[in-house]
Amino acid sequence: MNYKSIFLASILCCFAVTLTACLGGGSSEPTKYYTIAVENISMPSAGTYADKRLQVRKFTIEPAYQRANIVYRESAYDFMFYDLDLWASRPEHMMAQVASEYLAKSGLFKSVETKANGKPDYELLGNIVAIEEVDEGSSQYARLAVQLTFRKTESDEALWEKSFDQKMSMGDREPRTTAETVSKLYGKIMEEALGDISRKL
Repeated sequence: MNYKSIFLASILCCFAVTLTACLGGGSSEPTKYYTIAVENISMPSAGTYADKRLQVRKFTIEPAYQRANIVYRESAYDFMFYDLDLWASRPEHMMAQVASEYLAKSGLFKSVETKANGKPDYELLGNIVAIEEVDEGSSQYARLAVQLTFRKTESDEALWEKSFDQKMSMGDREPRTTAETVSKLYGKIMEEALGDISRKL
């Protein structure tokens, strides 16, 4: 094979490699999605208000967390996002939905709705202050900070309101572990909230 043939073969080889990469032949990691799940928790006994209706209003969330990316931090000054590990939907939407599932399972109310069908008797509001993975040296933990408010519909006065800021250690630095741990934290929060609300009723 002469020099001209070798040069031509090299050009064709480079072109083939470039074309393969452009057409997606190169390896790339897929985007993964995670959700917050309902945990098994102790439910309060249904009270005398089991004939009343409740609406879980849309939760609000602090601006820094208004995205599907899972947040992780390595210090009080860092605020970073996973690029390929995302929540299945925005955290405030997931947490409102999961709260409605906990409330429905509690049996405290005749019905629990996320969209009002008529005028409900009570409503639950929530604001997410923080939902994140924190990596400090060799230790990792999940943090969930949320404020919940239970009140009569269209009333400015809360029958019950509480701010939670809880952490739980994780065995590894994996977004799936973060989702599982946040779910456990939220289960603990909802267990306490349901107990308090049942006593208020």
